[in-house]
Amino acid sequence: MNAIITLIYSWFIMLCAYFSVWAISDYLLGNSLLALLFLPFALRLGINLHTPKIFWLVSYCAEFCILSLLMYASPNEYYLPAIILSIASLLVTFIGQKYYQGNEARKLAVQGVIAVFVSLLNGIVSFSLSISFFYTFLTSLTGMLLIMPACFLGYDYLFKRKWIPLTASLVHKPISLRAKHILIYILLFLLNIFIQVDIPEEFHRFALFFLAIPIILLAYHYGWQGALLGTLLNSIALIASTGSFSRGELTDLFLSISAQTVTGIFLGLAIQRQRDLNNSLMVELNRNRTLTRQLINTEESIRKEISRELHDEIGQNITAIRTQASIMKRLETSPKIEKVGSMIEQLSLNIYDTTKGLLNRIRPKMLDDLELQQALQNLFLELDLENHGISTALFWENKQNEPLDHIQEITLYRLCQEGLNNIVKYSHASQVIISVLIRKDIELIIQDNGDGFNPETVKSGFGLQGMKERVDILCGKFQLISKERSVSPQQHGTTIKITLPRL
Repeated sequence: MNAIITLIYSWFIMLCAYFSVWAISDYLLGNSLLALLFLPFALRLGINLHTPKIFWLVSYCAEFCILSLLMYASPNEYYLPAIILSIASLLVTFIGQKYYQGNEARKLAVQGVIAVFVSLLNGIVSFSLSISFFYTFLTSLTGMLLIMPACFLGYDYLFKRKWIPLTASLVHKPISLRAKHILIYILLFLLNIFIQVDIPEEFHRFALFFLAIPIILLAYHYGWQGALLGTLLNSIALIASTGSFSRGELTDLFLSISAQTVTGIFLGLAIQRQRDLNNSLMVELNRNRTLTRQLINTEESIRKEISRELHDEIGQNITAIRTQASIMKRLETSPKIEKVGSMIEQLSLNIYDTTKGLLNRIRPKMLDDLELQQALQNLFLELDLENHGISTALFWENKQNEPLDHIQEITLYRLCQEGLNNIVKYSHASQVIISVLIRKDIELIIQDNGDGFNPETVKSGFGLQGMKERVDILCGKFQLISKERSVSPQQHGTTIKITLPRL
């Protein structure tokens, strides 16, 4: 019962829509056959292309009802060829719907092929009735380019969007109408009509450039759907501003509508493809960031495990060695044994100190106990820069008190650690300045006044290469500037500038 009621309602709506577009077509063209080929046939074809075959009966019943009424009112008109063309297009629709699947570009391409093929068929039949083939072809093609994408747009909006049912929880939810976009387009729409009506005749062709502006704006904001909507409304503006309906005026009108429709469709598809590529890149970028976080977390977990194992194993062994050396010295009091035992104890202490330093480099505990700023200050003490004759300064700027991600803190600490180690080992510097600026992005600058070097000769060094790899993992920027003392005695040293995006 529900299916029957649905079919009856659908037939009534289709009947009203079909009669309305026929009235518009007949007013514009003044020819009964061309009026049917312009908008009504395109409407039926566009609806059938997006509906199951069971509903084709509804659209054809509505069409034949209108044709019957027209034949009864004007029996001498060309309605019999219209019925033949209507039945012939059924096969075209049946074949075209099999290929009407995939993305938007393929569906619009199938629509274009169907429109050209049906228009050629209409033109051939009309030519046999002494009606211009080109004019019939252009009329039919323009109507299909105008109506079929509009049907596609309505189908996508009604059946391809998620509709939220109106429940009690949504009654008091504010409605966002996005009135700004609507008002801007209405203004452009009215401006286009004004320009086409009131500008001098020699400037009429420039009106098409104004018609392209709404298409571009809507395509930019809404993709291919916006482009189709823009071309539809622009076609209405072109028809509304037409001064007369002579054969020449209508030919120009149909050419303008067809040109701007095809251009709008291609523009919308191009913008939509670019947006899809951007979305894919954003998804891939987010995925890479997630993998990066997992990679760094895994690395820190491994470092922590290695540090614990080394600390436990080596610490116990060194303690055992020192104990055995002490026992040996007590059992044998000769000077030679005393000296060997003391040397063993000293060597074991050296191994312990070296291991402790390595453990701190592998897994600094400072980041677990201190904030990053304090940990960097403590790094100056751990590396004993003062005893190496290097004065230090740390500039920290975080005006908004933005919290840093743990991965960013670890990365900044590692970069500073590696940079300071390189300075201590190779630079012969007397001053080091580290600047950390936390704004929209994170900027780290490590600067010294050492001997400098040629970046081309040492670019493959493990220290700098490791720093660059850490920066690349977080999609940051790494810049190295160095001036050799021998080349520039007044201004020498090395500056490393690193920019990291906020996670």
